[in-house]
Amino acid sequence: MTYDTSVVPGAADFAEAPARAAPKTSDIRIPALDGLRGLMTLFVIVSHYYGEVPSGIGVLCVGWTAVLVFFVLSGYLVGRLIVEKMHAGNFLRVFYLRRVCRTFPTYFTATLAILALGWLLGDKWSDGAAPLPVWSYLTFLQNYFLIHVQSVGAHWLSPTWTLALEEQFYLVAPFLLMLTPRRAWLALMIGLSLIGLALRGHGVLHGDLAIAPVALLPTSADVLLAGMILAVLVKTDAIDWPKYQLHVRLTPILCMVLTFVLQKWDGSVVGPRFEIFGPFLMSIGAGAFILMLVKGAPEAPRFEGRVLRFFGNISYSVYLTHLAVLGLMHGLILGGLPDIGTPAQLAVTTAAFPVTVLLAWIMTKVLEEPITEWGRRHRWA
Repeated sequence: MTYDTSVVPGAADFAEAPARAAPKTSDIRIPALDGLRGLMTLFVIVSHYYGEVPSGIGVLCVGWTAVLVFFVLSGYLVGRLIVEKMHAGNFLRVFYLRRVCRTFPTYFTATLAILALGWLLGDKWSDGAAPLPVWSYLTFLQNYFLIHVQSVGAHWLSPTWTLALEEQFYLVAPFLLMLTPRRAWLALMIGLSLIGLALRGHGVLHGDLAIAPVALLPTSADVLLAGMILAVLVKTDAIDWPKYQLHVRLTPILCMVLTFVLQKWDGSVVGPRFEIFGPFLMSIGAGAFILMLVKGAPEAPRFEGRVLRFFGNISYSVYLTHLAVLGLMHGLILGGLPDIGTPAQLAVTTAAFPVTVLLAWIMTKVLEEPITEWGRRHRWA
């Protein structure tokens, strides 16, 4: 059965978009994906600054969406790289060296600085959360302690559990494909995704995962592997994408609607059905949306602007520092925890945004980009 591309505005462009088609090698950046990362970074800031505070606006609590998109995007980019380079003789050495250069310097600089601030300030501007062991932050294991103590730990470092989860994923992802016959790749990853969904369901229903049900690698397998599944499908040309372009473009909308239905079915913003199936549905929607951008859909140019790509470029440093900047400014200027309940609090919160951007830009230019570029000088055999 074929589909008339004229029924979808711009669908013909989606089917015939060589200028924005997926690149041949993973060393070529796709501008629209940088823009998507930038938009999700803005989602995180808006959610933490204006939504997830005592007087916050509920509709702005969109940070969870951004986290899931980050996971799927990481899975896609890493999966694409593995499929392309896994046969290189020095693949593992170069793969891990590049990942270390990309993530470790910025992570440890920001984390150690924030830990030092916490030690100097004590509980002065703390939210009273149960602390996590300092060494857990330095070994990328804080996500497991988060579940154990039922606390996000030091608030200024609370986003780092997602980075720990990604680092754990990077450790095992190459071996999923390298140790498996190509013909079994999809079956393996789909099977692991379903196992992850089942484990998350068990944890939620039995009260073991009251905080962040996707914080553990096994229970987030469906989200992270959604991106890798997409990478395999794209790089192996497994499906005639132009034929199914209408389905691809409608999938993100359908997944968002179904997630909203789950919330209403639970009768609360976060209920068991949403915690179990929400990440699964949103990861499918995110994967479909990433596919649209990779294939050069009409939506792609909207994500290729300089502003979104700028935020995508500094996203890692923003993610690590934005809560610390917000907390410090509220503490130093107003002597309290962040909120937007008064004009003064709103003004300080708004002023924290450009300060965060400036700090993140400096860290990106001085620390992240030079070391990342050094890592890229190590070529694949």
